[in-house]
Amino acid sequence: MVLNFSTVTRTQPATLNLHILLERNDEGKAIASVLELPNCYVEAPTQAQAIEDLQKLLLARLEKIQIIPLEIQLPQAEQTENPWMKFAGVFKDDPDFAEIAESLRAERNTMNDDRESDQFETDLEN
Repeated sequence: MVLNFSTVTRTQPATLNLHILLERNDEGKAIASVLELPNCYVEAPTQAQAIEDLQKLLLARLEKIQIIPLEIQLPQAEQTENPWMKFAGVFKDDPDFAEIAESLRAERNTMNDDRESDQFETDLEN
């Protein structure tokens, strides 16, 4: 496994796009959290106040951190054949197997029809 770190010095401000999740708790307060940054959330009386407080929190937090791109090259897994492929087509021309398969298919279709009618009856009752 190979790890490559790179540090980039930017002379112009970069834009960081984040996703904010807004929700209300049981008391009616707004909770704003950043999906990309766990543990980065605020609670406020209104959504607007929560977003404003979250932006302030993010700016304060981003002043103290450094973002470093990390590239990880994973070892290539050995390409192996699926062990079940050796059985593929074994019963291709077997009339007995075709009969058994058709019987199983018919039984499954009957079971599916029974489930659908049971569901329909349950829906009618509700």
